[in-house]
Amino acid sequence: MSRNLTFVINPEGQQASLELFQKTIEDIRRLIRDLDYAVTREKGRRRWVIEALRTSAPTITVRPLLENDELIETIVNGVASVSRGTEVPPDHFNEPSLEDLRRMQRLFRGGDRARNVTISHNEHPAVIERDIGSKVDRILAGGYSALGSIQGVLDAINLHGPNPVFTIWDSERGTPIHCSFPKTSEWVKRVEDLLQKLVMVKGTVNYFKNGLPRSIVGIKAITDETPDANLPRATFGCLSGEEPITDVVDFLKRVREGV
Repeated sequence: MSRNLTFVINPEGQQASLELFQKTIEDIRRLIRDLDYAVTREKGRRRWVIEALRTSAPTITVRPLLENDELIETIVNGVASVSRGTEVPPDHFNEPSLEDLRRMQRLFRGGDRARNVTISHNEHPAVIERDIGSKVDRILAGGYSALGSIQGVLDAINLHGPNPVFTIWDSERGTPIHCSFPKTSEWVKRVEDLLQKLVMVKGTVNYFKNGLPRSIVGIKAITDETPDANLPRATFGCLSGEEPITDVVDFLKRVREGV
């Protein structure tokens, strides 16, 4: 199986402009970065390299430095699913990666526009066309919101823009969730202090149609849920402060009799 991805830019006209090529590369890089993080939980700038460049319809082949068949399949199959018009997000496609796809609708506007962009790693390419924005909106519009809380490890903070966000990895589902928080010095300090810790975030949770959480807004509270390392721990077959249990029947008999 091929361990790389090939992107082909098919221009509307006879040739692709440099501007169209540049915008497409930017959008491809953004999509790969966010899906790489969603699958591997690893961050880093130099995780993919260019393997080949070809002309005519501009074609770029890239591969991850660390071979990962799941990541390759996730990107191609997920884009194909969105392009076909699914109402639920494909595996590992969270809100940022879906927004990356929606952003690619800009490639189909103006005089130097694309006819389509294909992504492939075998003989079955995924095709991104001018309706990609509406296809993504179909997924994002089908969800619902409710007050709630989600527990997870606070893994990343982004303070750029008017609405800073941090990412937690949902303990129950293992998916990254963006959480918007107020841009005040108190909140920034609080979030920075909790980096890489297990936290509970309470607020308005936005869900996809299939019930998977996609983001949290209007945060009411964030608490540190890291287990206290000083508390005693029970091991299998014993209770804290008691002798190891060797005879379960005898132990239960003693419990019943209050011994």
